[in-house]
Amino acid sequence: MPKSGKLDGLGNESELVRAKMSAGDNVSLPLLCTCPPRKKREKRSSTSNYRVKLPKDYKKMLLNAADPLNDRSESDLKMLLLKGILINSGKTWFSLNMNGHHCEMISIAACLTSSESQHYISSPGYTERFAAGCYEPCGAKFKAHVRTQFLLPQIAYTVNLVFKRNMSREQYIGLEYKLEGEEDKSYTFLSDEREDGWLTAELYQFTSDNITIDLEIMFYTKWCSNILVESIEFRPLEKVEHEVLTDDKVDMRTIPDTDTYWEQKLPIDYEDIIKWSVNGVRWGTKRELYDILCEGILISSGEKWFSLAKDGKKCLMLPAKAVLDKTEWKWNYKPDTRFGQLADCISKEFGIFCEFSSKMLSPETTYASYLVYSRLPHGYKPINPPLQVVDKDLESEEEYNIFLRPPQTPLIIGGNSKIKRARRYNPSIRPMIKGLPKLRSDGWMEVQVHEFQTPVDIKMISTRLQLSSYDMSLVGTTVQGLEFRPI
Repeated sequence: MPKSGKLDGLGNESELVRAKMSAGDNVSLPLLCTCPPRKKREKRSSTSNYRVKLPKDYKKMLLNAADPLNDRSESDLKMLLLKGILINSGKTWFSLNMNGHHCEMISIAACLTSSESQHYISSPGYTERFAAGCYEPCGAKFKAHVRTQFLLPQIAYTVNLVFKRNMSREQYIGLEYKLEGEEDKSYTFLSDEREDGWLTAELYQFTSDNITIDLEIMFYTKWCSNILVESIEFRPLEKVEHEVLTDDKVDMRTIPDTDTYWEQKLPIDYEDIIKWSVNGVRWGTKRELYDILCEGILISSGEKWFSLAKDGKKCLMLPAKAVLDKTEWKWNYKPDTRFGQLADCISKEFGIFCEFSSKMLSPETTYASYLVYSRLPHGYKPINPPLQVVDKDLESEEEYNIFLRPPQTPLIIGGNSKIKRARRYNPSIRPMIKGLPKLRSDGWMEVQVHEFQTPVDIKMISTRLQLSSYDMSLVGTTVQGLEFRPI
């Protein structure tokens, strides 16, 4: 049996949910999750630095800089500001992004109210920007009163918590928080690794009305007790378009249009696959056949959907009825769908179990399994719980987490000096990663649930996964099937 591997995107569970459930709490918190680090941006040429404009009041800022900067040239100042400088008596780290927009990071030591019992970690590695180091809440709640001074008006910003983990490199975060005066808490479970190695958790998004913004945020760290908080950051929002998966296309202008070439792109056993077609396959040239197989055909009496990836690797999709336990689903016949039948979830957990011959896929290839499902019927929920996935094919039964809904961030709007929360939510601004859902070109959603390597020789491929949630958010999810594609 081919060796299975865990999905690398999202991390192991915590005791957070179980504790809530056992206590009979109406608010169920899901598993703690992590995201893999963002890809580091390519280094820009030094000539691009000259396009960055210095702030209008930069001379005044320099007077408040922790290190003397008045004798620096304008080009040197631009390079420094792209990296960041310490100002405001060592309480603020100010920088510019490549668009010349202001970024402001305020030391947590300048934000905590005097009533908090303050314990700081000031060892090397935790004082890279601020001499005070990191605040260690030790699982307690704390209030941060943060007031900016250097934002640009009419710029969309994200509010981020910047932190590290004590004696750990884990990115897991299960943080509860709310603005002063709010009744309902918000929750964040995903953190991103910055280029400087620190972690950030996105808390809010807003559009600035002024250079000065005043926020009071209450944090609850019971479920992430080993975080070390460095600062609260206001960063210009950088849009990352949510990816819509499109069918692979081949640029026909750059390749020869001969049967010999196109036959090399087809699987060795393509003649057998064509014989399995439900509706038959008609083609004139091997290029036409290749195009047909890239679109996909129904095979094996309608029990499988076969297609080719751009590089000619085999892809396979199994219907819901072939991979799901029938007792956990309501079955609906839909003749206009690919397999003519869909499954509606009626439980808060379900299993995925299937077995097929490796000849249906390309040998010695890393594949991912994708759950193909419809958009969930529910709107925004204050808690967007991930699903826990347990790989039953591994002796260790490794656990990881996935999301069926894209994470969302509260959007706050308000007046000149105080920001008040509105009941509106924006999608989290982050690149698409494993474990987060994507919209397919056919209108369905998909999320990666598994990875495995196909063998050299023909063997049986087994997938045994258990998916569960700690609320009823799965109910109403409609599943079309499970698709296997090369990575």
